[in-house]
Amino acid sequence: MRQDPLSAGIGDMLQKFRKMESWMRRFGIPPVLARMPVWVLCLHYCLMMRGKTARIAKVAERIERWLDAIMALSRQDDSRTELIDMDRGMRNDIESTKRTLLALREISLDVGTMFCSIGFHSRLLDRTQQGFLNVVDASCATATTLQDALEAHDTHALLLLRQMQNHDGERTPA
Repeated sequence: MRQDPLSAGIGDMLQKFRKMESWMRRFGIPPVLARMPVWVLCLHYCLMMRGKTARIAKVAERIERWLDAIMALSRQDDSRTELIDMDRGMRNDIESTKRTLLALREISLDVGTMFCSIGFHSRLLDRTQQGFLNVVDASCATATTLQDALEAHDTHALLLLRQMQNHDGERTPA
């Protein structure tokens, strides 16, 4: 399986920084200063992940609004037959979004593992990772609920349309 470029890049940098840290310690640089490049990389990664977390939270809000709209359509008699996803395009788009989110989740876990593999531990990294994972997991759960709501809405709407068609067919004299 092909490794993600972000993970590979961070992994390569971590290994180089680890070697540089060893080299700096051999030349008498205090361990705290020798570890500074890894801390800076971790800080940069955490800031980047906080931005991604905020953007994913906005996507989750949009999914939530769509879910609310579908639920509202399903409750109203006069609009139960509107917005039928006949070609499953909307559900496929949601599935694609979920796959992307899950791929990002895996990358995040891989990067956390890479930091641990060089003996680096940080509460900031742990909190950032956990916040990201929580938002991704909640977003995927909401997206799945939306897919289920769309399926239920479409099934019910098609049933209503068939009933209306049958009812109209019975009225029309041949």
